[in-house]
Formats: sequence, structure tokens, C-alpha cells
Amino acid sequence: MKALVIYTSHYGNTKAIAEAIGEGLRAFGIARVAPVEDASGLLSEKFDLLLIGGPTEQRDMTEPMACFFDRLERDTLRGTAVAVFDTRLQWPRWMSGSAAARIEARLRKAGAHVVTPDESFFVKAGGASDRHPPVLEDGELDRARAWATSVARTAMAGASTGAGQA
Repeated sequence: MKALVIYTSHYGNTKAIAEAIGEGLRAFGIARVAPVEDASGLLSEKFDLLLIGGPTEQRDMTEPMACFFDRLERDTLRGTAVAVFDTRLQWPRWMSGSAAARIEARLRKAGAHVVTPDESFFVKAGGASDRHPPVLEDGELDRARAWATSVARTAMAGASTGAGQA
């Protein structure tokens, strides 16, 4: 399996989650992890699974992620197996919002095949400034690796049955 993990990160938490997801995926083949700013050029490569995520900021995805989708050429992801993740505070989703939900909606609009429900990884609230940024809750990197393993197995099972192919 060849996988691509695309992320955006403000404080480094989502980058750490993306790298942990990449580690989990490498048990199944090649996994490349890249920031969203580098993603457009990578999408021309052939891959079996795309995982994409970012932090939830102001109840939504970040501006760099929104710009990525705004620039995405029509049908680039048609039929592509995808899974989505975000980082956010461990509040009820209706309070915190979810970048993953917004990203998933954009991926579906682009014709991608979502293979599993989106996943949130949690941060502890920091202070009101960059001097005290949010940090990942304990155990979230291990949870990200385990989630990646589950996503890979689900995607491989779907590929072997032909599910989601265009």
C-alpha cells in the first residue's frame, strides 16, 4: 500500500499526529507525510490511500487547508480512498467544531471515497498566547498510530472487494 498523509499545523500538534499516523501506515507499505503547502505537487503521484487533517481553529479548518481545497483541480480525488482527522479540544463537537467534518465535506465534494468515520485527536488548552500553546493529551500519538492501522486495514479490505473504485 502507498499512502499519503497531508496535514496543516499551527503549534506542531497536528504535525506530530500526522507523523504518528505515517508510522502506523508504514507497517502496510510506503507512507509519505507532507504539509498541505507541499500537497498539490504530490497528488499527481499514484497512491492507494490519502489521509488528511488539521487543527480545528474557530470551529473550522485552517485557512491553508481551505486554500488547498480552493486550488484543487476538479476530479483530482475522484474515487480516491480517504480518511480524515483533526486536532481539537476535548469538548463536545457542537461546542468545539471540527476541522475534520469540514475537510470530509470538501473531500466528498471532490469525489473522494471516505473509507472510515473521521477521527479527532485531543489537545489540552494552553494560555491565551503563543507562549502557552495547546499540547496533545496523553496517549494521543499511540492512538493515532492505532487509528492508522485500522484505517489501512479498512482501506485494504475495501480495495480487495472493489469498494469505492471509480
